[in-house]
Formats: sequence, structure tokens, C-alpha cells
Amino acid sequence: MLEASNLHKRYLKTPALQGVDFSIPQGQVVGLLGLNGAGKTTLLKLVAGLLLPDRGAVRFQGEPPRKHRGRIVYLPEQNPWPEGATPAQVARLFSGTDPGFDGDRFHSLLAFLEVPARPFGQMSKGQRARANLALALARRAPLYLLDEPLAGIDLISRDRILKALVREWREEATLILSTHEVGEAEALFDRAIFLKEGRVVKDVLAEELRKEGKSVVETFKEVLA
Repeated sequence: MLEASNLHKRYLKTPALQGVDFSIPQGQVVGLLGLNGAGKTTLLKLVAGLLLPDRGAVRFQGEPPRKHRGRIVYLPEQNPWPEGATPAQVARLFSGTDPGFDGDRFHSLLAFLEVPARPFGQMSKGQRARANLALALARRAPLYLLDEPLAGIDLISRDRILKALVREWREEATLILSTHEVGEAEALFDRAIFLKEGRVVKDVLAEELRKEGKSVVETFKEVLA
């Protein structure tokens, strides 16, 4: 479903990705793991079609991601909406432009995640994260890219977000989740891809780690320390 081949990306003289390769089939939940500056956000933006590689290629169902932007949901770490906008206003925008947006599902998620009916600028960071997750999951798509949805938010918000991912997940969809909260999220992972200094240093099925008596957290420390 998704392939990267010899992927390189550089910002001025600083390399962000250096020869990244992977192949992800349909239906996997993949943890994209690494320390700050490892290249995770750059990789997600390339997969979303928001950046172009300097060398190599990304293919989504055999084609460049830019040809499938409506079928790839990308949730950035920072809130992308104006502070004066409410989630309901953004939902109305999606309803008019995205045929895959499910309004009923969105309102169900708002209730489940306990998102207040107020503008983004009047929300806490955790409330904004929950609102943006509701907007993302209400869009029916084959590929979801979530960049640090648990970063810097309270424990209750993290718990609600993880429960929403479990409750709303569709087996035919693929999810790539970038997070530093590895211990809290690892139960979701079918697979973990570890990035270090722009390179894939380990790509492993979570079940293989469990058979070895290891957790994703332990492997994170071994590979990236």
C-alpha cells in the first residue's frame, strides 16, 4: 500500500532523511519512533505529499502521494486552524469539500472525547488535540498519519485519545503514529519503525518483539539510546 525507496531530504546543508526504505501493507498500525530531530515529521510530510524528496520516491498505492491527497489524512502536531474557529465550523468546511467526511461520526467523537463547544483559541492544549483527532478520524480514508497527537498534553487527554483510536479503528485502514509516549501507545502497534539521524535503524513487527520477551519501549531504549 505504501512504499518508500531510498528516500532523501535535506534542509539547506542539514540532512533530514538519508536513504529511508520501507513497505507498509494495508491495515497495519505502525509506530514511527525516534528522538527529536530523527526525521519523523519530515517523513510524514513526504508521505502526505506536502513535501517532495530530494532523491528517492514515496508511492501510495503505486503513485505519488500528491495524486491521493484526499485519501490521506495528515494530523500535524501543531493546531492548523485559526484560533477563532470552532471544531464545528471546520467540520462544516470538510462536509462541503471532503466526500469522505462523516458528520455523524464527528459529533459522536466530540462527545466521546469530551471536546467543549468553543473556539480553538479558548481550549487547552489537550482539548485542541482531542478536537483535531475527532476531525481527523471523522474523515474516512485508507491512510492516517498522526504526528505526536499525545505530545505535551495531560494524562486524561492522552487516555481519551488512545481509547478513541481503539474504538474508531477500521481494520482496512492503515495508521502511522509518531509519538514519544511509547509506553502508552505501544499496545496499538502492529509494527515499529525506528528512525535515528534520518535513517531506519530497526523495522520490526511488535509480535516478534513480544515473542523475544521484549517491549517496544525496551527496544526503543536499546536502539536509540
